[in-house]
Amino acid sequence: MMFKIVGKLKVYLIMFAAFAAFSGVAYWYYQDSQAAIIQYAENQAKLEEALRSQQSATMSLKRDIAIMGNTLNTLNDDFTASRQRVQDLESLLQRGTDGRSLNVGERAIEDPDYIENEINIGTNEVFSCFEILSGNNTDENDPKYINCIDTVTGNGVQQ
Repeated sequence: MMFKIVGKLKVYLIMFAAFAAFSGVAYWYYQDSQAAIIQYAENQAKLEEALRSQQSATMSLKRDIAIMGNTLNTLNDDFTASRQRVQDLESLLQRGTDGRSLNVGERAIEDPDYIENEINIGTNEVFSCFEILSGNNTDENDPKYINCIDTVTGNGVQQ
């Protein structure tokens, strides 16, 4: 009988040991799973923040690209206007203010006072434009600034 009790006790001890081992493994698995879930939640929060930051940067870049496109269009328009002014200046240099063909060398020999006067007038107009562009407080209605204002702003009729 004693063997029966010891035999039953061994079975109960083996079952208890197996249950204890299973419980220990389950507890360890639960603790490991909870730590992994916490780590995954932290990683998810970091990823969401990075995504928000990336979306913000993308929107900022899109706005900057739109601004650069508008700026490029404005620069192209200004360049076209500048090119037209250069062509107007070239045509002005090909003819004098009196409408005659202007070959500076020939006209200087023919009428040096005319060439000197035209160069002085042009130089004064350039210096007047520099005064306006440098921010000098000038009377914009003063006749010596009229051509410069028209050229700088693109308004009015250029001579």
